[in-house]
Amino acid sequence: MFRAIALKELRETWSFAVLAVALFAGLFCNQIGKWSPLLSYFLGWIPGLKPCACPSVFPFLYDSFQTPYTFVAAALAIALGLRQSAWEPSQGTSHYLLHLPLSRSNIFLSKLAVGGGLLLGCTLLPLVAYGAWASTLGTHPAPFEWSMTLPVFRIWLTMPLVYLGAFLTGIRPARWYGSRLLPLVAVGPCAFLLQYVPDWWLLGLPLAVMMDTSLTSVILLEASSRDY
Repeated sequence: MFRAIALKELRETWSFAVLAVALFAGLFCNQIGKWSPLLSYFLGWIPGLKPCACPSVFPFLYDSFQTPYTFVAAALAIALGLRQSAWEPSQGTSHYLLHLPLSRSNIFLSKLAVGGGLLLGCTLLPLVAYGAWASTLGTHPAPFEWSMTLPVFRIWLTMPLVYLGAFLTGIRPARWYGSRLLPLVAVGPCAFLLQYVPDWWLLGLPLAVMMDTSLTSVILLEASSRDY
């Protein structure tokens, strides 16, 4: 049963993942100096993206990777969260799901596991690819250590917070869009402030996990009490 739910969620969300991976691939090509007019046509609208025909001198530090990466990752998190939550009632598939021989908690946990895993997997690919390129000798003139990727890894580990905020926004019944969007709006400042927590692995990461756990609990509570 869990496999059936996972396959359903993947069928409905794979297009978002493919689009995000394609955008990340273009961003990666830009950072390694493989920019072209075609990439400029498709990716020139991404905030913070500075077309470059030469490889980055200081990968992850003094380049244009972090801002467009954050934009694409956040857009993917929001799209996945809303697609897996708000889309179900509008299409009438929520009634089918809720009649499966599983508790509501298990159904929604399955959806969250698929969406969160897809988000983390897609957003990790450009980090690993760019880091592997930066660590290869002869690709750029500056020294490189994997510790230089920490700022972007902090962003990667806070993206589930944005995803859960979007998911909670999608399942909350509300007449006014302002109140319905409150969870998504609220996680924005939290995700931003998490980037500046000192001793991030000792304080920031536990805080992020606590927030993710709290939002997941609220989602399960909302899912179990909502009258579909």
